[in-house]
Amino acid sequence: MSCDMSKPPRLSAELLKKIFVAASIRRWNDHATPVEFVELDKQAHKIVIAYLLAKYEEYVRGVSIDWEALILQFCFEFFERIVLTDIKPPVFHKLQQSHNKELVEFVCNQLESELKVYEFFPQMKEYLTSNKSNIEAQILKASHYYASKWEFDIIYHFNPYMYDVQNIRNIINKQVEEHYHLAGMQHIMLYENVRELVTMFGQLRFQKRWSQTPRIPATSVLGHTLIVALSAYLVSFDIGCCKQMRINHFLCGLFHDLPEILTRDIISPIKRSVKGLDEFIKKIEEEAVNEKILAIVPPNIQDDICYFTQNEFSNRYKIEHFCYTADGESLMQTYNQDEFNGVYGEFLKIFDNLSAYLEAKISISHGISSDDLLSGAKGIYDKCADKVMCGVDVGKLFRDFA
Repeated sequence: MSCDMSKPPRLSAELLKKIFVAASIRRWNDHATPVEFVELDKQAHKIVIAYLLAKYEEYVRGVSIDWEALILQFCFEFFERIVLTDIKPPVFHKLQQSHNKELVEFVCNQLESELKVYEFFPQMKEYLTSNKSNIEAQILKASHYYASKWEFDIIYHFNPYMYDVQNIRNIINKQVEEHYHLAGMQHIMLYENVRELVTMFGQLRFQKRWSQTPRIPATSVLGHTLIVALSAYLVSFDIGCCKQMRINHFLCGLFHDLPEILTRDIISPIKRSVKGLDEFIKKIEEEAVNEKILAIVPPNIQDDICYFTQNEFSNRYKIEHFCYTADGESLMQTYNQDEFNGVYGEFLKIFDNLSAYLEAKISISHGISSDDLLSGAKGIYDKCADKVMCGVDVGKLFRDFA
């Protein structure tokens, strides 16, 4: 199908730029920090922790989680934070108590031009002005506080005698303690191996993408996975994915680079240059994931991690827990129903490429360039600029940044 006969995606270059701004928003910028913490990484860590907490609620307590609600509510909070990022957290929480309606109105007005085209936009104002008492909101709040605690514990040990640092630590610890009723929080606080799992995810913040070339902003592997998850999820609405496939695209995007916790990011030219290396690396990654991650989590998380990280860009679906592959057309025509738990891997790969393309092009636009960035961006553009999937001109997302 030609681009002339296809429809453009609703995801705009303007929204992608706003999402990418989070990679430049420094956290704890009034504290001495051993590493730079940025908002994009915090949000990615937050939703990973939220996933773990939600899975423990399902497994331990049999609680039913609305996964799309969890993803959308996360998106609403993330977008709000991008708009209001200049407000320090203690001030932000006080303003929420006294002027939340006005703040939400401002946030929605700022994002209306990019988000009003989505059917879920009216829910954003409704959610942000609600008392947020549902289980999904509780999980997001707990994960928000624990991700902040994880950061601040590093800052605290770096310099425990700075002004007000003990008070901040006590406040954050108390906020986390208020969520001990969640089964996942209990496991994190009681079991060292579960805490280590959260830390392993967090360490993807410190693995920089394009590690051999300077970039601005210097995005991390963890931040990259969130951009893939968000963009794939939003365009999943355009190509007509069922609810479960949309959820899977978000989670698969979020976890597709999980093995890099254990092997680091081995760049594509090396994989391509040495015959059989890519397959051998995947074998090493699979063994490491089995030993370091799958061995310490409940079966429902084990199943997800295997499904989302093994052959992460293959088109696949499930029938009675057995996994099958299919070409893209068959997947979307026959297995695009919740019961088949589908993942359109070729579609997801587009957004893995899109994130890498934006990383290069945004750095180049800031005046930080290199032969690697220029050739990398050109190679991705040539491969993706004319892509049409399910009647949607996804290549436009690349052409808009050319």
